[in-house]
Amino acid sequence: MSRQFTCPSCGAPLQVEHRFSRVVVCQYCNQSASITPGGLDPAGKGVSLVGAPSRLSVGATGRIDGASFRVLGRLRYGYDGGFWDEWFLVTEPDSSQLWLQEDDGEFTAFEKEAITSALPSFDEIGVGQSISANGRTLFITERLEAMILGGEGELYFAVTPGADVFTVDGTADGQVWSIEYQPDEITLSRGTPVSHAALELD
Repeated sequence: MSRQFTCPSCGAPLQVEHRFSRVVVCQYCNQSASITPGGLDPAGKGVSLVGAPSRLSVGATGRIDGASFRVLGRLRYGYDGGFWDEWFLVTEPDSSQLWLQEDDGEFTAFEKEAITSALPSFDEIGVGQSISANGRTLFITERLEAMILGGEGELYFAVTPGADVFTVDGTADGQVWSIEYQPDEITLSRGTPVSHAALELD
């Protein structure tokens, strides 16, 4: 069930659809606000994202391999080689969460997996190295120091433009895996490439 709020900065109406969303970014003034039981708490000024060609947009609906989804938000990361976008999707009708990463026109669907074993720190990992994660052996293919450039729509964690994010990507069992290191959390996600034919938009 959607919830109605008022932007604490400009007073515009804001609608939050997903029960797990923790932050909403105002489409009018780019103010990001934390969603609390008492309402919205300003979390800092956002950054207006420069448009880039994409098939997706906040509010878009469609299907991935026949499963229906709605796009609720977008988060952009920047690094020395450019930037990539991560789209926050919810599937319908079960409202489960899914992140769709878009990089150079290629899409990968990521689902978070609970971490069941200790992971090495970011500084201990190098490209070409193999590490153990949840009983699997990940071969590391990429190691990035990135920065959050901004976001829009609904997101499930706080957006702090300028915050550093450290990520490593690898492969195991024919799938893509990503580990993201933030000051207060480490997340492990399993990724599946999504072909252009498999991504259908309404």
